[in-house]
Amino acid sequence: MTRSTEAVPATKVQRNYALDILRIVSIVGVVAIHAYGEIAGDPDLRGQPSWLAAAIIDIAFIWVVPVFVIISGTLTLAPRAHRDGALAFYRKRALRLLPALVFWHLVYIFVGRGLLVGQELEPGAIADAVFNTKLAPHLYFLWLILGLYLVAPLLARFLRCVSPRTAGLTTAAMLLLCLAIFSAQAVSIQYGLDWRYPWNVLTQWFPYVGYFMAGWVLAQINLRKRYAALLGGAAVVLSAFNIWHWIHRDSTPLLNILTPSSYLGLGVMAASLAIFTSAYHLLRGWQPRPAAGKAIVALSNASFGVYLAHYLILLWLTFAVFDGAEPTLALVTLKFAIAALGSFALSLAALRIPLARTLI
Repeated sequence: MTRSTEAVPATKVQRNYALDILRIVSIVGVVAIHAYGEIAGDPDLRGQPSWLAAAIIDIAFIWVVPVFVIISGTLTLAPRAHRDGALAFYRKRALRLLPALVFWHLVYIFVGRGLLVGQELEPGAIADAVFNTKLAPHLYFLWLILGLYLVAPLLARFLRCVSPRTAGLTTAAMLLLCLAIFSAQAVSIQYGLDWRYPWNVLTQWFPYVGYFMAGWVLAQINLRKRYAALLGGAAVVLSAFNIWHWIHRDSTPLLNILTPSSYLGLGVMAASLAIFTSAYHLLRGWQPRPAAGKAIVALSNASFGVYLAHYLILLWLTFAVFDGAEPTLALVTLKFAIAALGSFALSLAALRIPLARTLI
């Protein structure tokens, strides 16, 4: 989800604007998930019209985090990202990611939890929340990407040295392994057992390796536009299934095991891969007018800052501006609009300031 620095033309590689458009739509989807989740995640509202509407919006965007990882793999595993060697790769990514990781964790500790939510900042509890990636519901992504960056030189070398068939089979194997792990977790949940995948700063990256590799593999295939369009249709059907399944998950025990409603469930994985592949190959070669292209790139580059800042705006709206207000669909929609527009404005402004660029 970090800004694309591979876009520009020292190598005269034609930009595929599908990556930018997917990134923009996905970041709007992330804001929607965190805004409408206030209603969709409330069991007391279950079954009400507002709950149903919020659930449809929320789960309609469940593919966005996998697609962010796929996009990152498309760019990060490209040979040009590693042409100066692993040390240069690590240095560039560390300078881009680590300041933001430290800064935004501090912001969500002192401003988010301390000032806005009013929680007591007990050091042990804060350390536990950071390690188990529970400080805020989106900061886990920074640890996820950091882990994938650490293994990226090895993965890029492997993908460069093997045949396309071997690369595809290995990627499929990694995706299937992750499906098996989270189906096993679903079995554990279904039967009241204790095992859960241990999500923390050290393990966030591993379940997404398959998505990461898929970004590079899927970008290399030569897919005709009619087949890409068919995949787009399949993505719509899969998304409708994912929405239906999540709404009816209390009465679908077998489906809950075969295709858990999570970023790493079969239905979501299939939809995510179909959405990326369809968009990437449908828009391959498309070049917008210069003004439109410039706007698309600017919004795409702002997406990382939107990801980091939007939840702080939602906390401010919930605990300061509308404190105590009932979460109606109209109010949640208003908060979504303010958080999306506000975080885009903040990120676009910050990208013009040299010091702020390192933090957003």
